[in-house]
Amino acid sequence: MSKINEPNISVVIPTVNRHNTIGKAVEGIYKNTIAPHEVIVVDQSKDDLTFKALKHFIEENKLTYIKDEGRGISRGRNVGWRIASGKVIAFTDDDAWVDSKWLENILTTFQSNRFNIGAVGGKIIPVYEEKNPSWTMPQKWEYLLPVCDHGDSIIPFAKNFYPIGVNFITYRHLLEKFNGFDEDMGFTTGKSIQISGEDVDYHIRLKKSGFELIYNPDCIVYHPVPLSRQNQDFLNKRLMCEGATYAYRNIKDGEIKFFGILNAIFRSLIRYFILIFSKGNKEEAHYQYGKILVLIKFGMFQIQP
Repeated sequence: MSKINEPNISVVIPTVNRHNTIGKAVEGIYKNTIAPHEVIVVDQSKDDLTFKALKHFIEENKLTYIKDEGRGISRGRNVGWRIASGKVIAFTDDDAWVDSKWLENILTTFQSNRFNIGAVGGKIIPVYEEKNPSWTMPQKWEYLLPVCDHGDSIIPFAKNFYPIGVNFITYRHLLEKFNGFDEDMGFTTGKSIQISGEDVDYHIRLKKSGFELIYNPDCIVYHPVPLSRQNQDFLNKRLMCEGATYAYRNIKDGEIKFFGILNAIFRSLIRYFILIFSKGNKEEAHYQYGKILVLIKFGMFQIQP
């Protein structure tokens, strides 16, 4: 694997309707100790408020601004990396801000000879705008806020753990080799069934091909946690999404065929109704409901017996 010896890092930020936060996200990148090779913003907003918020960056040639008529974070990322000219592509979100040494620590990681790097992820620190005194996210689900903290050493991610989309970095040629992100996955404004995990899907393809996923705690991104994410309703919706994502991955990977899908729908329905009528674990009920929706939509109607 070739190493980068200079700051050849393209930063890609997909955005939709976040004109109030995107400026801070871009500004934070330019406050880094080293400059990016380029910053690319892919805007799927229907209005021009995001363009206006970024106009001074564009006029100062600090930003490549792309107005995209498509939908979805996976499409936004694909559009961004495909026009990027950096050897390394760093992804972050339109409502987060990076640490001042984020790019410097990315460069150091990719200069290392210790690992066969496929992708790098870092620490994600939640910043609570204010705390909900009557509800706390259960620790097992904190990654949905998102939060990422696997200690203070540079190590490969443990089994079943992966870099999170708001803070992950990979080689451009690997994105090209593995055809980027599945655009049926990833949050999409207005979509009735949300399927997440487009980042994990990409990372699994890397691992299957022998590449390592590396955690560097010094590649830090700060992510706000508004009150809207600090309640049971938010968790229930995200768990429905997690169930939908699990089912979609099983179908995509060919782990279940048509009659297996019928069986999976039946078992999930039974489990769902047991949880509902017995007043059991409502969190699992939402997870099962998400599975059922995707098994029917993508399994029953898109896979032939």
